[in-house]
Amino acid sequence: MMKTYGILCLVLALAMFVSPVAVFDLNGFSADNVKDSFSALKESIAAKDTEESEDDSQTVSVLQTASNRVVEMDTLEYLVGCVACEMSANCHEEALKAQTVAAYTNLRRLQQNPDGKAGKADITDDAGTHQGYLDEAARKEKWGEKYAIYNDKVTSAVQAVLGQTLTYDGAPITAAYFALCPGRTESAKTIWGNDVAYLQSVTSTGDRLSPELTLETKLSAQEVKEKLRADAEIALGDDPATWFSGDLQVSENKTGTVTAVTVGGKTMTGQQLRTLLGLRSPAFTVSFSDGTFTFSVTGSGHFVGMSQYGADYMARQGADYKEILAHYYPGASLQ
Repeated sequence: MMKTYGILCLVLALAMFVSPVAVFDLNGFSADNVKDSFSALKESIAAKDTEESEDDSQTVSVLQTASNRVVEMDTLEYLVGCVACEMSANCHEEALKAQTVAAYTNLRRLQQNPDGKAGKADITDDAGTHQGYLDEAARKEKWGEKYAIYNDKVTSAVQAVLGQTLTYDGAPITAAYFALCPGRTESAKTIWGNDVAYLQSVTSTGDRLSPELTLETKLSAQEVKEKLRADAEIALGDDPATWFSGDLQVSENKTGTVTAVTVGGKTMTGQQLRTLLGLRSPAFTVSFSDGTFTFSVTGSGHFVGMSQYGADYMARQGADYKEILAHYYPGASLQ
């Protein structure tokens, strides 16, 4: 209120100062016009004050899974901590902006339609459930002597796109993202069984340049047995060599993504087996020798939505964050 009256007083003072000049042009002048002008000005200022107040007071409640505590923070801090956790600060600024929009979109979706996994909070800090988040202390530990540089870089990227949301049919989308794919993303239908208009398979050719595109994971027969016990429908025989039977069925997109694999008599998707065994991705081959299973795994993550490696590659080729988002979430609108 003090801010509003201060501006009005300034306008009155300026009007008094220029009145000797204005007296020569009185067309349209009336007390009602002056009253209407000041009323409009007052309403405009009040509206702006309200908007600023709403923006300044916007908070996020985050369930810290480690302590089971709910922490309130402003949106800017949450997004800086989320992007710092989910993406490398070495990435191009435009890729960081794209990541920010995806993270904010997921937050808005959960605020509007809670899934119950965060209790009374808006979102959890568990990357496996919702999205990761690092507070200032954790960011300092992660970045060490580069904390100031990286924190400023991420904060600048977040501020540049703060409040922008990806929508489809007027609602925030599920802005899925992952680290690295085999050169093409997969559709939500292929990985999760549900067709989503804006989560379709698209090219991500830059991913193939990653030096960590394909890595091996070795697990002993005992380790595999222990992990598979989480699924009661899997019945393993005495011979580990027979646990994985039949040929792996793979995606028609030639990404190597396993669409069907039979384990202990149960057929499941590569994504399901990946979750059970803790593999980097659902694109893998498996072999067994000398009591050890070797999984040759390509990419990292579930392959649905935006590839973070691909986003960084696109940015370094000149694409801005809007082009990156339009590529990985076809049909979604940036609001």
